[in-house]
Amino acid sequence: MRKIISRVQKGDYPSRKDLAEELEVTTKTVQRDIDFLRDRQGVPLEYDQHEYGYYLTEPVTSFPLLNLSEGEVVALLLAERASAQYHGTPLEAPLRRACQKLIENLKDELSISWADLDAAISFRGIEANPVDPNLFRNLNIAVRTRREVSFEYRKLEAKEFETRRLHPYHLTCYDHQWYVMGYDELRRAERRFMLGRMRDLKVSSTRFTKPAGFNPEKALKGSFGIFSGGEPVEIRIWFDAFAGRLIRERLWHHSQQVQALPHDELELKLTLTSTVEVLPWILRWGAHAKVLAPQELVGTVGNTVRDMVKHYLKPGNPDAVPSLHPI
Repeated sequence: MRKIISRVQKGDYPSRKDLAEELEVTTKTVQRDIDFLRDRQGVPLEYDQHEYGYYLTEPVTSFPLLNLSEGEVVALLLAERASAQYHGTPLEAPLRRACQKLIENLKDELSISWADLDAAISFRGIEANPVDPNLFRNLNIAVRTRREVSFEYRKLEAKEFETRRLHPYHLTCYDHQWYVMGYDELRRAERRFMLGRMRDLKVSSTRFTKPAGFNPEKALKGSFGIFSGGEPVEIRIWFDAFAGRLIRERLWHHSQQVQALPHDELELKLTLTSTVEVLPWILRWGAHAKVLAPQELVGTVGNTVRDMVKHYLKPGNPDAVPSLHPI
């Protein structure tokens, strides 16, 4: 639409056909945009029957691309600040440029102190490992064109890299980390790989067919984060009054059920297919939480706590834990 206005401003009465050819769109698209500019945006754009083209009945010095409320502009600014998850990917720079262009176009339309907004709103969190832009770009191409990829990968507990071959189905970002979901030729099963642990990615000419039933939302339904698998298991966790107030303030999982207990305590129920990520989440609550079921998870938490305590035992006296003095 900006290009249409710019072209008409030359004053040579371009027709719909002229505009369509120059903008490489259909005449229907041109007509729809002209109608929108004239009827919705109030641009003085008219058709001259003698010149067989369009002209402006009065000068147009500015054209607001979007009419947004102050609340919507604040939301836009929040989105720009929240773009940290794209850090280190080819999407980072275009996303920031796009947000900045939208903000710049609205500066003359609203009386908002942009500097004050910029100073008032920020996001804090753990900085994610930057992903190699070339690796991200090539993997994105492989996902879209259904091409097999090979790469070197080192799992979290491994000391060496190993070669993997993958049919990449989907890219997803969780907790500021990027993962690829697909069919692993080595494991003969669907797997997820963190892009930050990959190197030497090569896109093959071999194509694959993505299963018709694959759905990323369905695949992640039973996960507490990114990992899932196995049969659904009901997990029950007790929280004291202090942690209970914090638990009530957020939706931790779509399956959660909260049961109120006496003295402001509560029981949280989750249905998950993997406990890999819920274990550290439980441990971070310390003595404010206790796993009630399943028994296997109760045992895992207990063993983990015992191993943690060993780091704090006094040398020569394995049964004594040093007292902790407040700072």
